[in-house]
Amino acid sequence: MSTPCELSEDEDPIQEALIFEQNMSEDTVLISSDDDSLSATTFDENESIKIENDLPNVNIKKTRSDVIKILFPNSSNNKENIVTSVINKVHHRPSQKKLDDVKNISSSPKKPEEISPGINRMIEGITVNLPVKPYGCQVALMSKMITAIKKNQNCLLESPTGTGKTLALLCSALAWQRAERNRIGKIQIENYFSDYPELKKMEGAAEYISTPPKVTPEKFERPIFGEKSIYDKPDVNDTNSTLCSNKREEPSRGDSQDSPGVSQVTIYAKRQRLNSSEQGECSKTSPSTTPFMTTPEKPTDAVLPNTPQNVRSLYSLVDNLQLRTSMIVNSSVPTIYYGARTHKQIQQVIKEFKRTSYCGEATMSVLSSRDYSCIREFDKSQWGTKNDMCRGCIKVKDSGDKSKGETNCTFYNNRTALNHRTLPPAFDLEDLVDAGHEKIACPYYAARQMANIAHIVFCPYNYLIEPSIRSSMKIELENNIVIIDEAHNIEDICRDAASITFSRDNILAAISELEKVSEKRYSNSEALSYIDQILKTFKSWDYWFANHLQLLADKPAKNNEVVHTWQVEHFVQTLDNHNIGQKQFTEYQNSASTFCQRLRDDPRTMVGITQATGTLVESILMALGFLFRSSGMYLDDFTPALVKTVVMNASYGAMQWRRSQYAQNVDKEHIELRLMCMNPAVIFEDLKAARCVVLASGTLTPLISLYSELATEFPLKVSPGHVIPKDRVWVGSLGSCRRGRPLQCCSKDTSQPEVQDALADTLLHVCRVTPNGVLCFLPSYKLMENLKNRWIETGMWNKLDQLKHVFTENRNVRDHNDIMDDYYKYSESAKGAVLFAVFRGKVSEGMDFKDHQARAVVTIGIPYPNMFDMAVQAKVTYNDKYSQSRGLLPKSDWLQVQAYRALNQAVGRCVRHSADWGAVLLVDARFQQPYFTKHLSGWVRNLLGNNHHTFNSLVNSPNSLESFMQYMKISENEKI
Repeated sequence: MSTPCELSEDEDPIQEALIFEQNMSEDTVLISSDDDSLSATTFDENESIKIENDLPNVNIKKTRSDVIKILFPNSSNNKENIVTSVINKVHHRPSQKKLDDVKNISSSPKKPEEISPGINRMIEGITVNLPVKPYGCQVALMSKMITAIKKNQNCLLESPTGTGKTLALLCSALAWQRAERNRIGKIQIENYFSDYPELKKMEGAAEYISTPPKVTPEKFERPIFGEKSIYDKPDVNDTNSTLCSNKREEPSRGDSQDSPGVSQVTIYAKRQRLNSSEQGECSKTSPSTTPFMTTPEKPTDAVLPNTPQNVRSLYSLVDNLQLRTSMIVNSSVPTIYYGARTHKQIQQVIKEFKRTSYCGEATMSVLSSRDYSCIREFDKSQWGTKNDMCRGCIKVKDSGDKSKGETNCTFYNNRTALNHRTLPPAFDLEDLVDAGHEKIACPYYAARQMANIAHIVFCPYNYLIEPSIRSSMKIELENNIVIIDEAHNIEDICRDAASITFSRDNILAAISELEKVSEKRYSNSEALSYIDQILKTFKSWDYWFANHLQLLADKPAKNNEVVHTWQVEHFVQTLDNHNIGQKQFTEYQNSASTFCQRLRDDPRTMVGITQATGTLVESILMALGFLFRSSGMYLDDFTPALVKTVVMNASYGAMQWRRSQYAQNVDKEHIELRLMCMNPAVIFEDLKAARCVVLASGTLTPLISLYSELATEFPLKVSPGHVIPKDRVWVGSLGSCRRGRPLQCCSKDTSQPEVQDALADTLLHVCRVTPNGVLCFLPSYKLMENLKNRWIETGMWNKLDQLKHVFTENRNVRDHNDIMDDYYKYSESAKGAVLFAVFRGKVSEGMDFKDHQARAVVTIGIPYPNMFDMAVQAKVTYNDKYSQSRGLLPKSDWLQVQAYRALNQAVGRCVRHSADWGAVLLVDARFQQPYFTKHLSGWVRNLLGNNHHTFNSLVNSPNSLESFMQYMKISENEKI
């Protein structure tokens, strides 16, 4: 049996332990938890260790690692334990003279070599670790990604859905980040060895200093009955364990089970003094392996040999240098900002991050709005929005200790309870909110604080694109890495971010709030200057609205809207005439900036100001800032429009065309200004401050549109093929009805009953031959409603319901989530389910439908943008105007690009991984013409080929949809 060891956690001086050890048996070893443990050890006299006159070099790197293995078997990878441990192998205690004669000592522990799980690939000089063997397309993506980061270049990455794009983006970026940390750390080491020559005598010092300890998350669990706290957990299964320790066990020490062949270690509480009247439980529960002996009184004349001062200095030096290196590395290595469209997509990205070996080494955070992460109960009767509630509740209490920053929000006061030590290495928004409820801490502010020191930050990509949100969240893009996933909508997102719409009602509400604040001069005297300036500007805006109402007086209403547009030069002139133009902008800019900063940082001075007013002030600041930037460089990129929205009475009929009848039936009028941005480069210009910007999606084609629209160079681009075998995907088109009539699904055609009935026949056939889940995408919610009404009338809806459980996409977020949960549930059943959704909707943009959830995807028509939309009309006019000078796509090409990006996104819901299978049916006769297939995704176009069908061939031909489904069913059954 191995020699038993006894570990003391005595807090008394070591002299007491030295007297105690005189009474110990020779086969017992005592190890003290004190750092000076070299002077408090005994050993077996028969141990064959030769002690030389001078103390030899001791490899503390190895000894410290070994002692951890003995003391704490499951914590060998924990750097913090390695740092705090001091010794392992126990030698004869040398005299003080011999300790003073130490010349060389290897006192710096060396990081044990870590073997990362998974697969290592050397890509562009960087070792990239992946949890699985990468596809060729993933290697291609990672190569471009690493090159882009190295060379500070932008990159376009197009990879079909299901090819592991997200994992490739994460692993390549984090691998470069790890390599960069190591490179900077080595540079620091070289400088340290030059400045401190004594470090050369310390084996393992270089690696120890350059590798800061990992953050070890603490595990907080609810206490069970009988526990004093969450740390005190009696081990009811281990009869040899002792319950006498009054100190909590460090969470990193792991399992207390003894390993075979390893010395037994028992942790004792503080020993009772000799002749002490105090009796502890420890004396009753001492294990039989080592006899318990009380500690005698501490002698006053005991002489203790101490660790030499030069050794202490070396320990202190390496620890300080490690801390310094950690700070330098963390401040020098770029942060990775990973943006996706929705939090649901971000949840999937974090799930992939959790699979990587970089999780735990690279700290993370996930940003969100208060609507998602504020857990305080929201009282709608008291607050307009959660933002208003938050600003009101986090004011520092007047009666409390202001130095402590105590507020009325307990969650905010306790926000630091959520940090990288108390949370798991990878957590999504739901995990963060759940932890906030458990620890009564604010997830919103905790995430923002963690983002300041995180290596990778996940957020919706509008947080990276919109200037106002970047400013509010304090996101700094300069010299950092920006990854925008699902970036096929980047042009629209940028245009919307630079556009602004505000009404006269918004202006009047803001004026009312600002006047109330301005009246409180006794408490807001400092705020009067900038508040009065904003108040003056908003009153000028009210005059501007009043003076331009006559422009809408004699204009007809289309879709309940009356619109007047200006040439932008004339619009700017109207602003100058009302003292809200470029000459006055500088003064408004200064006041608005101060106002917004105060509203964020010190809302006590803004009592009565709501989030709506703050947003209005900031939005007008941003929009006018773009208009007047660089002496009006972007003036031509905006289209201003004054819009009157008319709400009619229910009694108003189409035949009541007279003006008097029209005026009598107007229920409400709403006047607003729309300043629409036509050039996404206005917003994307700010993103160029990043080290590199990576746009990734499954549907970026055609790439030339991105170059011209974003006015940005993308030297690196890659568009690999799909990884799924060709025999597992069926792609075809349908060009005719059952009776042979061409089936063209333009808006005018889909309004005809014959075409609607033909679409019902097609869906019934697809649902009849397809197992489990079917997705059907339509151009609009209006068409979805019209088809549903027609099919209910003809009985087709009932037939469809007999074949599958039928669901329709809902615009409401809560209803949508409930519908999707039901669809996922029933798609797994024998009957299956069919879900009707719209292009560019929630279902088509990034939602995951794998395996049984989408065995077939049916697309109806080609989703061209709505030409009745005023913003679309203004955009195509703008593109035609600058197609030659700026290389923008003309009207027809731009509309086609927008349509096929939406179409390709919907088609991508079909297959999600290499082992998946499914079918895609494109319902429209136009797909039989090459002009209408050239913008399909490459893998879809290749699989489509000449697989064009009439209704009869779709049902009866050898290459029919039913034949494919039967083949795949047989293949699935053979695997089982």
